[in-house]
Amino acid sequence: MVWFLLASLSSIHRLFRQVGIVMNSKYAQILIVLVFVVTFFIDTVTPMGYEVWVGHIFAVLLALWIERPNAPYVVAAIATILLILEFWLSPPGIPPDMAVFNRTVGIALLWMTAGLVARGKTAKLDDATRRLGAIVESSSDAILSVTPDGIVTSWNAGAERMFGYTAAEMLGRSILTLIPANLHDHEARLHASVQRGQSIRTDDAVRLTKDGRNIDVSVTLSPLRDDAGRFVGVSKIIRDISERKRAQTLLQQAREALELKVQERTAELSSANHSLQKLSSRLMQVQEEERSRLARDLHDEVGQLLTALKIDLQEVQHSEVAQVRSDFLTDGLELVDRLLTQVRTLALNLRPSILDDLGLVPALRWYANRQADRNGWTLFFSAEGMAGRVSAPIEVACFRVAQEALTNVSKYAKAKTIDLTLRQNNHEVTLVIQDDGIGFDVMLARQRAQGGQTIGLLGMEERIRLAGGAFEIVSALGQGTRLELCFPLAEPDQSQELGTVEVLVP
Repeated sequence: MVWFLLASLSSIHRLFRQVGIVMNSKYAQILIVLVFVVTFFIDTVTPMGYEVWVGHIFAVLLALWIERPNAPYVVAAIATILLILEFWLSPPGIPPDMAVFNRTVGIALLWMTAGLVARGKTAKLDDATRRLGAIVESSSDAILSVTPDGIVTSWNAGAERMFGYTAAEMLGRSILTLIPANLHDHEARLHASVQRGQSIRTDDAVRLTKDGRNIDVSVTLSPLRDDAGRFVGVSKIIRDISERKRAQTLLQQAREALELKVQERTAELSSANHSLQKLSSRLMQVQEEERSRLARDLHDEVGQLLTALKIDLQEVQHSEVAQVRSDFLTDGLELVDRLLTQVRTLALNLRPSILDDLGLVPALRWYANRQADRNGWTLFFSAEGMAGRVSAPIEVACFRVAQEALTNVSKYAKAKTIDLTLRQNNHEVTLVIQDDGIGFDVMLARQRAQGGQTIGLLGMEERIRLAGGAFEIVSALGQGTRLELCFPLAEPDQSQELGTVEVLVP
């Protein structure tokens, strides 16, 4: 009979699950009432009394799903009262001794089933408690409970590992042992909120370990209540988030450093773009000035020489005297020589063919000697380790920068001695130009160049940068100027920036 009832319970449970109803205390109570009503009706219209074995015992089995621990005995007591009442209301039809025997056996089975169901509920509760205890003890989080006054009543292994206190050391002590003094009032307010029925989670709490360290934790507080619903304490789940906080701090620092780097790069790019715009404008202006100078030279020098040559040729054409023709031809040849010299000078100023034909060393020596003769300088020129030729961009950059530097020396430096040194080793080519002139303020010259007033420094810097090199200017008023260019022979590393370093010697 009991097995039949258990199988019926299992079938009903599966039926409920199929229709989407999960058996719980509410549904169990409704079914118990229905079973009592049906059993009472059947027992009052039939004299046998066997139905109590099925109906009332089935109601006691349903008490398994009621949360209260004494529910099986309560249902058994109600069923006993109904069984006695049904005995008096059922019609006669069987011998009295048989009816009493059926009722007696029914009551005995009823209370035996109630005891088995109560033991099953206790075993189920004990098993759930053991499982819950195992989960709590194996958790890496600190799980503990405190009384309304803040006295610790439970302490798991995770709390021991996190705070360093054993359960024997913490049980019976105040939870304020783990909380910094400046946070005691805040903890009291949290407990008051939990006592009002709120569950609270905070991710910015700080707790103290046994060795005095502060650790960052997240805390979840929930109210504990007894069977009557009275508030009896607070449960706490504490998780160590120190590593997460540290990672967040490092991430924030990295983000701030990246933003600062981006701002610096943006400012550098903006400054470089501004300088390039000024340089481009100045280059266009210089290009127009150079064109004007070439036009004047062609008109004033070459044009006049060609006009004079034309006049001489016309005189030769119309003259009938041999001596006159000879004089005009002689004068015309002199004009042609001067014309060739002038054209050669213009061509050399634009780009000396000696640089393309013979290389950097002969070109620099020729140009430096020419400028020294023109300006009356004492020139010291040396080329060290220049075995063979270097790449065309480096040769052009060195020559053009030397042109610009020597031109500036002739205009502004009032120098008497020029020292020009060209060196080459396995890694780089270095050009050093030094004079004993009056010097200048490098920073002021840089500011004027950035303001678009001059183009010398910016032009040098851009030309050297495009060739992959760097240069340094050392100068001070009354102490001359030293300009050093350095070009690596290997391919420049694109991850590094080669630029200008300027040093002002006081």
